[in-house]
Amino acid sequence: MRLAEIHSSELTTDCLRKTYHRLMGEVNGEATTALYRGLVAGRACELLHQEGFDQDTSNVTVSAAAFIQKQLAEENRMLTQSVEENRLDILAEVTDCLNLYRDRFAHLFHQCELLGTEVPARYSLSTEDGEIKFASHLDLVVRDTNGVFGYGKGKLLVMDWKWRQQSPSHQYLARNMQFALYYMMAKWGYLKCGPKAFEWMDYGEDAVLFWIHLPGLKPYTRRTTAFNDQGEEQEFVKGDLRPMRSVLYRVEYDSAQEHLIKAELKMRAKMVENDVFPLNPDPVSCRICDAEAFCTRFDTATIGDSNQ
Repeated sequence: MRLAEIHSSELTTDCLRKTYHRLMGEVNGEATTALYRGLVAGRACELLHQEGFDQDTSNVTVSAAAFIQKQLAEENRMLTQSVEENRLDILAEVTDCLNLYRDRFAHLFHQCELLGTEVPARYSLSTEDGEIKFASHLDLVVRDTNGVFGYGKGKLLVMDWKWRQQSPSHQYLARNMQFALYYMMAKWGYLKCGPKAFEWMDYGEDAVLFWIHLPGLKPYTRRTTAFNDQGEEQEFVKGDLRPMRSVLYRVEYDSAQEHLIKAELKMRAKMVENDVFPLNPDPVSCRICDAEAFCTRFDTATIGDSNQ
């Protein structure tokens, strides 16, 4: 399967068979609670950065939800019954998250230069068989003009808003292909952002990557002992904010390892080109996968029978 461009989402899925079904258009077209909440939260954060942190967060959430609803309709995706029934609660949760995001980060981002949100990004690799093109969008790109994030004045920062049940380990992020591709795009590829937002820009910089774990903004719900931002054990009580290390997960890449990133990208591109999409079943992921109804199974039930 030769693709004009390989998107970053096709590199990071746990199960490549899901990638195959998505490329073939074999998905059930439903927007689950996790997907809907994550999309609305991401769009809401984007609006805060675009239009200012002094906005009414409830209105921002409503605007974000309307945008996502239209987007899902254009993609022929329907909200699940669970989303429809709990929509107001989901939006209230997003609004609470926005308030916390603003409280924790507004004063930092006010000292940075906003280069763009939902930034188109491209990167190409040359191989003996031709050129492999990669495409993606970066949630947030800023220049830390005052060094407030601690990595030096003028540092290029690429940030990705995530709403996942589990926070990422540093071992996972060190091998995450989505973030590795973002790093290569910022250093060796092209971004459409900055002063000339409608032109492809070659930044050529070693960016610092951040996973912004939005659920980590929520206060503790019970007495907990955890490491604070100084690396010391501390007892937190109900209502205390979690340390910043539970929200911001940093990846600083070693330029000496770029050849390994290239090798991994080439291998995945080769697998797609040769139609290598192996199954990698997971106890939870299979149950909620939007391609489950089309996927191979080995039992007596027929494909499409998701109740068994």
